[in-house]
Amino acid sequence: MNLSSTTVVFADNYFTSLELVRYLQGKGCRYTGTARDNRIGKPPLKSVKDMEKKSVPRGSIDYVTSDDGILAVRWKDNKVVTMLSTDLGVEPVTTCQSYSNETKKKDDVPCPEVIKSYNANMGGIDKSDMLIHLYRTPMKSKRWYMRLFAYVIDICLTNAWLLYRRDCQALNETGMSLKDFRIEVFYAARCRNPTVHRPLLRTSVTSAVPSSSADIPPAVRGHRSHTPAASVRFDTTLFHVPMYVTRQTCKFCSKKGHIMRSNFLCRVCKVHLCLNGERNCFLQYHERVA
Repeated sequence: MNLSSTTVVFADNYFTSLELVRYLQGKGCRYTGTARDNRIGKPPLKSVKDMEKKSVPRGSIDYVTSDDGILAVRWKDNKVVTMLSTDLGVEPVTTCQSYSNETKKKDDVPCPEVIKSYNANMGGIDKSDMLIHLYRTPMKSKRWYMRLFAYVIDICLTNAWLLYRRDCQALNETGMSLKDFRIEVFYAARCRNPTVHRPLLRTSVTSAVPSSSADIPPAVRGHRSHTPAASVRFDTTLFHVPMYVTRQTCKFCSKKGHIMRSNFLCRVCKVHLCLNGERNCFLQYHERVA
């Protein structure tokens, strides 16, 4: 395990321990994280009870550095925070805006550099945790390591989606949502044709789209109808042609209280669209609005 000396790991108190910080330090990786009292050894710091006393003002700092360069710092804000770090020190001490429960407003509080760096870099971790819990892999098992395996899969999918969204923004394109992205990965892992299908040869399109009404998913009352991905809906290289099938609700012009039905289905998108003398939803549905 070779890590660059510029690598810094930020984590919360679930992962932080003195043994982990010392291990990563030996591998050339710097670390900063909040810690629980029973995981930091026994450094000569003020106890949490003493720091929580009203006589101790907000912004008070107590810290100690070990012989091998591990910083243990305890800082009082609305609550007492304990941190371990091999990345930054306490100096320079600046101020930060923090909400006070007593004054009911934000006040300037002395803040050490290591706390400021932690707050600046933990935003991405909190966002990642939020995205992972939106669509978690449902894996229940008595074997504890299987849950860790599912968690690693969720992290990989979330990070891949964030990179995908970054590339879409650079290309000025509308990307898939996280849910659709996970579904596409699921179909690809099952060795099935995903919803977003771009054939190499135009002659092979017919094998990827329904050829008869038997391939059309049946409508279920109370369920939302199928919605194609934008990369399929607006792809002019695909053979979007209407098919005459059973009558269902138009995907484009129907609204609550104003339902329009059509017998025409897009061969690629698999959605019903109006196509008559009064309305041409088929053309409007496949035109990209700038």
